[in-house]
Amino acid sequence: MVTIRRTLSLACAGVVAAGAAGLNAPVRAGASLACPSGLSASAHVSPAGGVPYTVCTGLVPSFDGTPLDTDVTIPDSATGALPLMVMLHGWGNSKTDFEATSLAGNGTNTYDWNNAWFAAQGWAVLNYTARGFHESCGKENGVPVYLSESGCTGRASWTHLADRRWEVRDTQYLAGLLVDDGVAQASKIAVTGDSYGGGQSWMLALSQNQVMNTDGTLSAWTSPAGIALHLAAAVPQFTWTDLLQALTDNGTASDGIGVTAGDHITPLGVEKESYVDGLFALGGETAQYAPPQLDPTADLVSWYAGLSAGEPYGADPMVAAAVQQVTQFRSPFYMPVPPLSAAVPVFNPQGITDPLFPGIHSLQMANRLRASASGYPVWTMFGDLGHAYAGNPTALWQTVNGDANTWLSTEMSGGVPAQAHTTFATVDCVAGQSTTYLSAERLEDLETGSLTFSSAMAATTSSAAVAGPEAFAVDPIANGGFPGTTSGCRSTASGSDPGVARWTFSPSAAATLVGSPVVSLQATLLGTDAVVATRLWDVDPVAGTQTLITRSVYRLAGSVGSTMPLRYELWPTAWQLQSGHRLALEITQVDSPTWRPDNLASGLVLARLSLTLPTT
Repeated sequence: MVTIRRTLSLACAGVVAAGAAGLNAPVRAGASLACPSGLSASAHVSPAGGVPYTVCTGLVPSFDGTPLDTDVTIPDSATGALPLMVMLHGWGNSKTDFEATSLAGNGTNTYDWNNAWFAAQGWAVLNYTARGFHESCGKENGVPVYLSESGCTGRASWTHLADRRWEVRDTQYLAGLLVDDGVAQASKIAVTGDSYGGGQSWMLALSQNQVMNTDGTLSAWTSPAGIALHLAAAVPQFTWTDLLQALTDNGTASDGIGVTAGDHITPLGVEKESYVDGLFALGGETAQYAPPQLDPTADLVSWYAGLSAGEPYGADPMVAAAVQQVTQFRSPFYMPVPPLSAAVPVFNPQGITDPLFPGIHSLQMANRLRASASGYPVWTMFGDLGHAYAGNPTALWQTVNGDANTWLSTEMSGGVPAQAHTTFATVDCVAGQSTTYLSAERLEDLETGSLTFSSAMAATTSSAAVAGPEAFAVDPIANGGFPGTTSGCRSTASGSDPGVARWTFSPSAAATLVGSPVVSLQATLLGTDAVVATRLWDVDPVAGTQTLITRSVYRLAGSVGSTMPLRYELWPTAWQLQSGHRLALEITQVDSPTWRPDNLASGLVLARLSLTLPTT
């Protein structure tokens, strides 16, 4: 599923000696492909509606000798090199994420999107566990594998947090071994991944067929035998484009329509505390972290400690190091945009009820790519999918993966996909709503109208407020179970926690919101630093309930007593406003445990508020 953690079942066999000998067993002419050397057949499967295939399993030394727990799926009918699909798993998970014994997989995100499915389409499939996790020098059932596996010692076998120099290079190296072995075609390589694997998929798509070496230099992507390799397509799922923004959001991102985008780095954003804490704890159970201050390129323990200590951040060199490392080596948003002639086509399903990686990540990346060339081949699809609290309905995932498969088969055959470049599926949360697909070439083509509400009412908030049951109810970890697989709908009794500024508005008729709501107001800062957390609710006055539409956070920094205009976007969504329902907009300085409370005491006086909803 698409939870942060799931029960894992690993099938590991055939340990190979550390080194770069590779997967170089000869292919038997006129016969089915043999397992590459170092791997042995661990399963033979004949799925209903598919084709018989063999899974070849073993520990394969990567470019630096770190053994990676690897599966290669090969259709039994294959007699020569095949297109290669690389499937990358989420944080804390393993190679089994996209493995199945049926085409339907888990019925949601792996429905027609797993090794059995792609084998049936004539692909070879590479699934492996990322460096530093589980049997790839991580922890299995809490037991450190890296202490007992000799290949893990004496090298940087710990997780580097999706670093281009390490994890992305691991993928490039393993794919090259399969090309040298005659299993994979050098120019027919595709990659997909969710969450942690999705961020790496984006980076691979923007790498321009180059490998980033451990010293940061770039080299041409070739197999160990020197064959030039080419990535043909990428399908990153519900993931980040700016990892710093995902974990510490300062609220200056934009969909390119309602607000001019700002600098995501300065000031450093507000820590997404419940998710950061949960992800770090999950890594502690499943991964090998580098000993503190041993490896400045992967000092996750020190980075986490610095971030968790909170404001002011300016004096902490560990926080500065984390910002530099995360933006330079782990965030596709800051990578150079390839020229159109070298562009890798991307199809990106992204969540609009995913508070870890909200839809703005996909929109800002697509806007940046399209700004470089109007015909840049990037497709985006949004819906109620991704991390908790996304609902991940079966029907939605079947549509998403169906569209992804149509797109992929067209791209791989050299055609031009017919799909619109931007699609939003409306969220189905309250009575009267349904899932409707809205498609256009650009988001601005969908936004054919708008609703604007304003209020002269002044309101105040304070960092001294205490988070109440409303804030708890909309936290994706505290209320939803970690990892959580509950519905994408977050509802509470109508009302708000103490210390929350709240405005209510009554739309005159039903409408469909699509895109990012825009909030404008005047703020007087009583302090030097403040958290501005905003929530937009759909209020059902008959039922006495309110359901979260979208939210965001903004880092406000300034001088004591300064008054300044604020204009920022809430996370994009697609929401059918029902006749008779009201809207409630809330601003609070304390929206924990989702956002880390500010160490620096402050208050806000808010006035001249307006809310604009783009509609279709």
